[in-house]
Amino acid sequence: MPRQASDLLYRIIPNHVEKEEVVLHERIQEIAVAGYLKGAISGVVVGVIDGPNFDSIIVYDPRESYAVKSLQEREGLVNSDAFRAVMELALELALEGREGRHIGTAFIIGDVENVLRASHQLLLNPFKGHDQNDLIITDRGNWETFKEFAQLDGVFVISGEGVACASGRYLDVDARSVRIQQGLGGRHAASAAITAETDAVAVVVSESGVIRVYQDGEQIIEIEPGGMGWMMLP
Repeated sequence: MPRQASDLLYRIIPNHVEKEEVVLHERIQEIAVAGYLKGAISGVVVGVIDGPNFDSIIVYDPRESYAVKSLQEREGLVNSDAFRAVMELALELALEGREGRHIGTAFIIGDVENVLRASHQLLLNPFKGHDQNDLIITDRGNWETFKEFAQLDGVFVISGEGVACASGRYLDVDARSVRIQQGLGGRHAASAAITAETDAVAVVVSESGVIRVYQDGEQIIEIEPGGMGWMMLP
């Protein structure tokens, strides 16, 4: 059940990685946004930084973040429950991988008709012909199927209501018009580009375990689940 305002978030400072207070503030905000988008947080977050050289308390409302406001603009096209389910599944894939190895995949959510028009199957669509109850991503009972298909090349196409339309899909888009972080590959470029050409939102899981969300051709969220080092307190 979502926590009510205000939620308490406690951040432990790594001894050898992030020592700058401003960086920790940003990390708390990132975690707060991720928690809000997952439905684990519903209100204002009180962040506590406890370090050897400084202590700090910040109050942050994730609803004021650019990422949350941008996604709210897509509310009519991408259901919030569907997006949160994709984010939570992406977090599990980033942390656990599949069959003992890290995997990369992407979920393209919403504007299905245009996304399908701008893509093609790399292999037979494993979701085709199945009962719709088995295709709903908001049902955790279906997640093992999604995790299995995440090992396929290509991307998932998910309707704005959370119904899986395809996996193993190749995006036929020109990625030269979008800018992504240096070092990221074709999956990120194509996922960013499809959001520039359609009203879809893309959630990309990299093999390194980082999750990035793209909208309108721009990255709006970046989460490093494996490096969070955080815990929720009652």
